[in-house]
Amino acid sequence: MIVASRCPCRISLIGGSSDLDWFVNKKGRGFSIGFAVGSYSRVILGFRGGNATRGLLNYSSREEYISIDSISHPIIRKCLEKLNIKEPIELASFGESLLGGGLASSSSFLVALIKSITRLQNKNLSNEQVAQLACDIELEQSKNNIGRQDQYLCAIGGINFLKFEKNGLVKRNFYPSISKAISQYAEGLFLINTSVSRSASEQLENIKNDPESYEAIEEILSIAENFVNEVESTSDIDFIINKLDSSVNKSWGIKKNMKGVLNAQLIEIQDILMNKGFKTIKMLGAGAGGYLLAKYNGNQLLKDIKDLSNKNIFIKQVPIDYEGCQSWII
Repeated sequence: MIVASRCPCRISLIGGSSDLDWFVNKKGRGFSIGFAVGSYSRVILGFRGGNATRGLLNYSSREEYISIDSISHPIIRKCLEKLNIKEPIELASFGESLLGGGLASSSSFLVALIKSITRLQNKNLSNEQVAQLACDIELEQSKNNIGRQDQYLCAIGGINFLKFEKNGLVKRNFYPSISKAISQYAEGLFLINTSVSRSASEQLENIKNDPESYEAIEEILSIAENFVNEVESTSDIDFIINKLDSSVNKSWGIKKNMKGVLNAQLIEIQDILMNKGFKTIKMLGAGAGGYLLAKYNGNQLLKDIKDLSNKNIFIKQVPIDYEGCQSWII
């Protein structure tokens, strides 16, 4: 049997960084709003069977392995250990987004990998269960400094409101009118690929070690919580969108001043974008590189996109994925 899985990447709108375990354990809570986006990680795998004694792994590199502990890729190795995969497998993965770009492509890959393996094992896990398992692997086993929103936003799909509590507990809230407003808001957004990659773990380590980060993240959390409190009782979509846009801008105003988030290269790219009619809404992920989220205020969109692509700045719209991680037997 061969299983193929597809998992979307994600965009975090507001509240990001308040999902980090070290912050949640100190503050007692975190809250973020984001959605899955139509850029995917795909994983195809199966047991090799027969007399095969070696497994084959094809991702950005190629590995042939005899034992799990000899696998170089840390996430694949730890995933196979966690799920107790003894038999050699053959795996191929395909990604669409820039690695280290802030779209949570590594979490998207891991969720797709778990989905494929558990389906291969005839386990019927919900996407929330897959997300929790991905958190166990990425945070508790890999000791990464990432948060817990990525795995859930990628796995579940659609627009999500996530509450983070101590001991790794993640809860979902539901606000239909706010979700409708976010869906409309996203129609006017663009992803800007700066072609600048970075290590999310290293950048998040920098943020964690900066004594000013805690207060900055407290402000970001407050903005996200206040936004919901201000709009949850109304069905006025335009009002919600205006409040959302203001909240995203406020959060970015704080985030961009955190340690290592912006650098000279990214500031130069922002200036180039501004000259072409794009206004930066925020940088996605931990900062220091990757994707920018922007609005377009010009009047020659296709020409401006082409001009920017000649400068190695690539732009696409932001389709929301409402299906989350899926798997198929092929």
